Amino acid sequence: MSDNSDFRPEVRKTLLAAVFARFLLNVATRMGYTFLPAFARGTGLSVEAMGQALSARELTSLSAPFAGRVSDRVGALRVMAYAGLLASVGLLVATLGATGLVVGFVIFGVGRTAYQVSMGSWIADAVAYERRGRATGRIELAWGGAALIGLPIVGFMLGRMPWWTVFLALGVTSVLAGIAVAAGIGEPIRADREATRKPNMTRAAVSAIATNAMMNAAAQFLFLSHGLWLEDTYGLDTAEVGFAIIAVGAIEVVATTGSSRLTDRLGKRVSMLGGTTLMTLAMFTLAFASAPPLALGLLVLVVAFLGFEFGIVSSLPLLSELDPEARAQMIGRSVSVGTVIRALVTLIATKLYVSQGFDTVMLVAAGAGAIACALAAFVMVEPQGASSDNSLSAG
Repeated sequence: MSDNSDFRPEVRKTLLAAVFARFLLNVATRMGYTFLPAFARGTGLSVEAMGQALSARELTSLSAPFAGRVSDRVGALRVMAYAGLLASVGLLVATLGATGLVVGFVIFGVGRTAYQVSMGSWIADAVAYERRGRATGRIELAWGGAALIGLPIVGFMLGRMPWWTVFLALGVTSVLAGIAVAAGIGEPIRADREATRKPNMTRAAVSAIATNAMMNAAAQFLFLSHGLWLEDTYGLDTAEVGFAIIAVGAIEVVATTGSSRLTDRLGKRVSMLGGTTLMTLAMFTLAFASAPPLALGLLVLVVAFLGFEFGIVSSLPLLSELDPEARAQMIGRSVSVGTVIRALVTLIATKLYVSQGFDTVMLVAAGAGAIACALAAFVMVEPQGASSDNSLSAG
């Protein structure tokens, strides 16, 4: 949880509910990757068909620019509340068998996207750029917490209950969280801003969005294949996979906490480069040693996740400052570009795993990571003119 002193009073009163809703959405997002084999078996879908369903979910993030425009116009918190409730509907629809799962994924994806875009804008409006790395990092503990707490619970449930009960539990809880967020709706934080201007796509904007997209591409290969790899290579069952991911969640929490302390000090671009480099080196290691002893395999896996988490959390405050006058729309464009990349990877990764194996998947992932490193090192620039006297930030 972030230090509340970083936020304005109207943000503080809703912060806990907003972060809890984000945590639930993160659990729902991540479980599709980690427990892909279990959901495929439960619904009767093949691994490739499950990959296609996840790809369809990713493609819903193409709605991000629209979510950004609405968020800039009517207020980020209002969009967050309704988006969280829409995502809840998707989770409940997903309980209705294979067809319901696919339809539910699409509905959930639209809601999750709008929540992600509007929450990024909500936080950026409330915290000055110079402190935003710390604030964003602490809020993003909800991502690592999803692996540390949420995924082991999901694995436990899948080992003892029908697959659809996980979606039911998350859907009902998400409805309650969405209602709690809605209770904090007041006037839009920046109601006087002109929300119709298109984002200014400067060199800084284009290079940052491209770097972020390639970082996400590399990580998507890992997200989609690590559950399959743990089952196939080490013979772990669903519950054991869930508990193995505790190590990933713990290291992600460490990375996020480290990001909250270091990103503002080192600079967002340097932090992105450092995290992406660590992730890429771990992926190269898995490409050339894809079946090490379990303890060593988990260690390299968590290092890859650590690097990604540090890099991606560092990128969020940078992306939110690319055009402060069209903040949510710029975040939306970044999400959309990343969406196309992740959707393509989602279609490729499961097929590549089935036909070529985990080592080939990691080699391709490391190549994408290397491109992200090159962009961060030689092309991307830190946003200039970030205001330290943001009138909306706490003192």
